[in-house]
Amino acid sequence: MRKKWTMEQRLHGQNQRAKQAGTRHDLTMEQWLETLEYFDHKCAYCGGEYEVIEHYLPIYKAGTTVSNCIPACLHCNIMKDRKGHNLSFYQNENVIRFIKSKGVKIRFHVHKYKALKKDYVILCCEGCGDKWDVPGLAMDEAQAYIDQFFENTGYAYIA
Repeated sequence: MRKKWTMEQRLHGQNQRAKQAGTRHDLTMEQWLETLEYFDHKCAYCGGEYEVIEHYLPIYKAGTTVSNCIPACLHCNIMKDRKGHNLSFYQNENVIRFIKSKGVKIRFHVHKYKALKKDYVILCCEGCGDKWDVPGLAMDEAQAYIDQFFENTGYAYIA
C-alpha cells in the first residue's frame, strides 16, 4: 500500500528537488493553494482530478516556483514529459494565461524536421538540430512519417 503524502510533504519534496537541481525553490503553501484555487483543484490540462504538483518547464530549468508549478493528473503529467511529445500540453491557453499572470513570458520552439539520407534516414530539426534516427524508413516516406508522428512537437522555454 502506497503512503499518502500530505500537501505540505509534497510541496517540501518538490522544493527539495529544485534545490538539489540548483534552481529556484521558493513555492510557498499559500501560493500553491492560490494556484489550486485558480484551477478549481483540477488538472490544469484536462480538468480531471488533480494528483500531482506539475512543473510546466522541467525542474532543472525553471525550478519549483509559483510561475512554474500547476496541478495535474498523473496521466497528463506522464504524457507531457514524453520525449517527442506534442506541444499541445504546453500550449494550453488556461495554463499559459496563469503563467503570464505571474509575469513570465513563454515561447515555443516547434521542430521542423527534414529527412537526411545516410546509411538510413535521419530526421533533423532545422532550427535546433534535434535528431531522430529512423532505420528502415524510406526517404520517399519520410515526409508522411514526419507529418504523422512529429506534428507540433518541440519545447517551451522562458522568453
